[in-house]
Amino acid sequence: MMKKIKMMMAMGIVMSVLSACGQAENPEENPADVTGAAQISDDTVESKDDVLESLTGEYSYLSDYGTGKLSIKKTSHGYDISDYESESSYRFLADSSNIETTEDNRIYIKYPEQTFSDGEAVFSYYILEYSTDGIGVYYGKSSFKEAEFLYHATKITETVADVYEYEGVYNDYDVNEPALEIKKNNDGTYRIQIDLYRLFLLDDGIGMETEDGLAFTASGPGDGDDKVNGVITLDEDIATVTILGQEWTDFAGINEFRFYKSSDVSANQQEDSVHAVENADSEATAEELLDLFISGSISASDSTDSTFYITDLNRDSEEWNSYSVGEKVDLDNDGENELIINGPYGGIYLDARDNKVYEFAAPGGTALTLSYTYYNGAVWIMYSNRSSAGFEFYHMEKFEGADNLTAEMNFGEEPADFNNAEAGMKYTLNDAEISYDEYTELCSKIFAAEVNTN
Repeated sequence: MMKKIKMMMAMGIVMSVLSACGQAENPEENPADVTGAAQISDDTVESKDDVLESLTGEYSYLSDYGTGKLSIKKTSHGYDISDYESESSYRFLADSSNIETTEDNRIYIKYPEQTFSDGEAVFSYYILEYSTDGIGVYYGKSSFKEAEFLYHATKITETVADVYEYEGVYNDYDVNEPALEIKKNNDGTYRIQIDLYRLFLLDDGIGMETEDGLAFTASGPGDGDDKVNGVITLDEDIATVTILGQEWTDFAGINEFRFYKSSDVSANQQEDSVHAVENADSEATAEELLDLFISGSISASDSTDSTFYITDLNRDSEEWNSYSVGEKVDLDNDGENELIINGPYGGIYLDARDNKVYEFAAPGGTALTLSYTYYNGAVWIMYSNRSSAGFEFYHMEKFEGADNLTAEMNFGEEPADFNNAEAGMKYTLNDAEISYDEYTELCSKIFAAEVNTN
């Protein structure tokens, strides 16, 4: 709590002084020692195919152009390793033949940036350092020895396998209550219930996906085996139900009804999921709990013990303050992943334990922007305050389990004399004053491996 008070007080400081720290685009220090890459020993060389097979997939990272993608893909001639900074630009498009060696959880790639007509080439040198948290990428202009840290990429995984496009609960616009429920069956068909307010309940609809939409059949308002046919189409979160046939139009007066989605899962799924979580004899894993939160089945508790569902968050991608489901990363160094919800000022980090989902870390506006970084072999949660010109303050926390804070670190810069702009800047680490060179060296290590989650 003291760290937040200290950082909030700093918001009132306004000075026009150039910052020495910030986030370096070309850091001079590496979070991992790669200088030994110039001396490659055959004693610890690993099988290229075995390593690449285990790393096959796509990885995402933040680049100057937005979200970048690192891809390792098996092909008929071996493996392709590609780094796309954006859809229209890339760093390298390499393959197995460009790999010099693999050792000590590192892949050394000598990549031909340009090849001349006489066969000579200009090479760049990349090191891919892999771990359970993803892949760190380093770049050297003329050798492996000079390789410096570029970014850390996290593997892209399917978060929820059982949520389908049509599935969910939809509300009636007029009464603002659930009126359309769609659930996919194990055989690929859909169970559909449509409650048309004060008109009719279609409670036994069976649907199948077609090119025109979700076509369905249900018992109609007549006697006996009278059936109605219809189709459901989606426009983002709005479902339009069209019931076909003149007999229905004669009965209802209209044949088109519109609903808006209120949940990505059906009411029955929500009830089943809650029962599964509350059942002490079948306790859900952390991964399962986080997936249940993503699907909207269960809520999460924030720092005030209030609860919220993912549907309570603004997820309109066109707005600056919208949220989106991010990566799962071991943020508390306990061997289990936490969930990142990307969003304003760094979003929300969620942990799952004791059969519940909890808010692990959250920002505090511009004075407490949330991110995380890799430092001294561990993941650290970082809160940044850059809200005033000429002032920067950072607080970092390392956990070994979400409820076990094991280390903290504070560093920052501020005017040496607030009343005298010519007095220069003061740099501190854990309340002790340090030199400019010491401060910039510390910053280059920390910010080179920082991952922003805005």
